[in-house]
Amino acid sequence: MACPAHGTRCASPRRVRAAVLVVLAACTIGDGPSRPPIVPAAIKPPEPPGSTYNTRVVGLRTTLGRAGIGLVARGVQETLSSSTCELPEKIRNEVGCARCELAGPDEPIDDGVLEAIKSAFDRYPTSFLVATGVKSVALCKHIEYEVKRDHLTAGTADIYGNRMLLSVEAFEHAAYDPAGEFTAEDIVHHELFHLLEWNRMRDKYVDDREWPEKGGYVNEYAETNAVEDRASVFQYLMARPDELCSLLGTDEIVRTKVDLVWTRVAAIEPDKFLRERAKCVSVRR
Repeated sequence: MACPAHGTRCASPRRVRAAVLVVLAACTIGDGPSRPPIVPAAIKPPEPPGSTYNTRVVGLRTTLGRAGIGLVARGVQETLSSSTCELPEKIRNEVGCARCELAGPDEPIDDGVLEAIKSAFDRYPTSFLVATGVKSVALCKHIEYEVKRDHLTAGTADIYGNRMLLSVEAFEHAAYDPAGEFTAEDIVHHELFHLLEWNRMRDKYVDDREWPEKGGYVNEYAETNAVEDRASVFQYLMARPDELCSLLGTDEIVRTKVDLVWTRVAAIEPDKFLRERAKCVSVRR
């Protein structure tokens, strides 16, 4: 099997094949980054953001702007495609072509969704966001793959385009719960790690020989492959540190994986932001 055309060394066919299949790293609802599908709360659906939408978008745009990251939402442009959609058909079918229907002020989502996305990015120092290589974040009403899937896609890391696609579809017609079983923070942290790993740890992205291949999964989606496993561990560090802390007390393989992710991130950026967010995990280190 030929090596992927990104300048990294060849791995075994099994490892390269796994890497190719996640070039467009997608997180989905149902078998998604952390939790089963969201069941809307049995409450009166919130009103569309309306006039407050613009305020939330301005806040998010400012947060991203400190690291030179642009925000793409519906305006003159109504749709956006991942960079992989421009690849030859044979390759595109392997790695996936995602199309984002951009979100706008009339989406039936609670203001808390946009605030949660902003809060997720606010947890990082500017230098870390720069290190991830992210150039833009697209706010999507819906993400759909050219080759149809039987589940909703919550987020996609377009690593060739240094872009993150975030869908708000999972949070429509319900009050946003920041402590829920699936959150906007879960999506942001998970996809951000994919981009960080691709841009700063590409040798590990393709062939991580240190990573335990069996056991120690923080959720079902982490079992997909090593790339999703590592992103899920980072996701839990940033979005669900208390849950991760509980796992550390009973699963040594989880502890090993956390140590590997933590050490690698700390080699790129001082780990102060990790210690502030994952305090109980930090104590155990």
